[in-house]
Amino acid sequence: MAARPFIFEGTELNFERLVLENSRKGLVLVDFWAPWVGPSLRQREMLSKLASRYDGRFLLVTVNTDEQKAISSRFAVKSLPSLKLFRGGKVVETLHGVQPERDYQVAVDRHLVALGDKVRLAAGKAWNEGKRDLAIQTLAEGAMAEPENLEIPAMLAKLLMRLNRFGEARDVLAALPHDARAAAVIAPLLGHLDFITSAGVVEDPIALQQALEANPDDNRTRFQLAALSLIQDDYETAVTELIEILRRDRNFDDGAARRGLLTLFETLGGEHELVRRHRGELARLIH
Repeated sequence: MAARPFIFEGTELNFERLVLENSRKGLVLVDFWAPWVGPSLRQREMLSKLASRYDGRFLLVTVNTDEQKAISSRFAVKSLPSLKLFRGGKVVETLHGVQPERDYQVAVDRHLVALGDKVRLAAGKAWNEGKRDLAIQTLAEGAMAEPENLEIPAMLAKLLMRLNRFGEARDVLAALPHDARAAAVIAPLLGHLDFITSAGVVEDPIALQQALEANPDDNRTRFQLAALSLIQDDYETAVTELIEILRRDRNFDDGAARRGLLTLFETLGGEHELVRRHRGELARLIH
């Protein structure tokens, strides 16, 4: 059984690495069995076939409870056979007794969806329903459960920014390891925070628009409008206003508009329609 790269025998010595560490990367099934319990052998056979069919999409770890009593006690295994599914370093589902083969597959499929995807979907649903605090809490807990997934703190920072909680957003990103802060999904957000902080954002876009109509030369107000548009994912307005600032004053606020625009272009990527449309003009304005 151990010859197959996705089926292993669990012991006290390797359980932490095989099960808990690997479950932070994907799904791990732990089959608690004993050779004297007939149904254990049937469950073991069905799980082995399922693991082979899924070809490494999850790991199967078998634990002989006669030999590994400490593991059985740790996870309160009271009856055999028992199957425990691990994700994010913890048990997410337990099945007691032999199940129909279809039930094992349904359980596996239910938990093969990446934890990070579930967290972000749940947070997005809460946010859209107006449950802002729940969305923030869901993402904060998800970030702790799956620290390698940078999409979670990125989404958390974005939502905090939408709530004008910029200090908290910066704290979330600053707490990440140095390499993570340089990752493509995180670095632009840090740049956006610098941009937004320097703009001194206010919450009322209508008031900003009215101020600009009264005084089109007010680059500070225009900069604030660009920052507020960025928070709301209105990239077109953000780009348009930053371009207009550069037309009027290339050195505005010691190059803040140029830095903000370059960061925004990096976030959107070279193939984005806005980047293609304004790339040439930006080059003329900053050189």
